[in-house]
Amino acid sequence: MRKLALVMTPMVFAASVAQASTTGSVGSAAVTKDKTQVEARFGYSEADDSSSQDERFRSRVQIDHGFTDFYAARVVLQQDKRKGNNYEHDSITIDNRFQFLDAETSGFDLGMRAGYQHKGGDKKPSAVTFGFFERIPFDAYEVRLNQLFAHDVGEESDDGLSAEARFQVTRAINDDHRLGLEGFHDFGNLNEQGGYSDQSHQIGPVAKGKLPLGNLKYEAGYRVGISEAAPDHNFKVFISRSF
Repeated sequence: MRKLALVMTPMVFAASVAQASTTGSVGSAAVTKDKTQVEARFGYSEADDSSSQDERFRSRVQIDHGFTDFYAARVVLQQDKRKGNNYEHDSITIDNRFQFLDAETSGFDLGMRAGYQHKGGDKKPSAVTFGFFERIPFDAYEVRLNQLFAHDVGEESDDGLSAEARFQVTRAINDDHRLGLEGFHDFGNLNEQGGYSDQSHQIGPVAKGKLPLGNLKYEAGYRVGISEAAPDHNFKVFISRSF
């Protein structure tokens, strides 16, 4: 499928363990003491027939708890189904989240995450991950920026640092819902750069807000691939509940 002739230069640089996964989000820096959040995520991608991203279904379940107003921890279980294969466990990730600045006192949120992703079975290598997270509120608008990095560890690991940048801009349309645009820009291993077409760049609309039952929240979106290496179509649906 012909890619859209669009080039975007990210405002900041970032990274990921998995190539702009459909279960990935543009995360927040916020940490709230004693808050627990449980979330289920589902993603699907379509690409060229020969691509590993074609007809690929991913899912993710995570639980996050704030121990203080500065520190929270998260456990993430990820599953994966590639075309022609079974639905399998993919990885478990332990994330440590830190919030350094709060929008109420500083005008924007600033945070950092550091974690370890352990890949199961033949899906190695595992990875050490870290990243920076910013949220900038402006009247009805909210801007989120993520800069994410990963380094392979263990069996089948490669040298070099992988990097990805993500952004999301949303506007409140009422008290319960927001609409906007987001972009995922995966640069791959910084030691093996092959140019824009070899990287995964995606952009598309996103909606998020509250559901009218059970104190649930949702996030749904679609991203189109705008570089040759990116999947053509990417869909996501997230459902979460906080306690």
